Amino acid sequence: MDIKDYLKDEMKRLNRINDLLEKKINQKEIPNGEPEQIVNNVNAMCQIAQTIF
Repeated sequence: MDIKDYLKDEMKRLNRINDLLEKKINQKEIPNGEPEQIVNNVNAMCQIAQTIF
């Protein structure tokens, strides 16, 4: 597996985590720090995309 494939898989994983966090927020199960975690995940996904391309 080359580095680009690994980074793409990591972006998919972060996206799945954000989906789960958004569902929890919508269901009013908001643990502390989850909105910030979504922002951090999106930032990481942007950095990965810049690295790939």
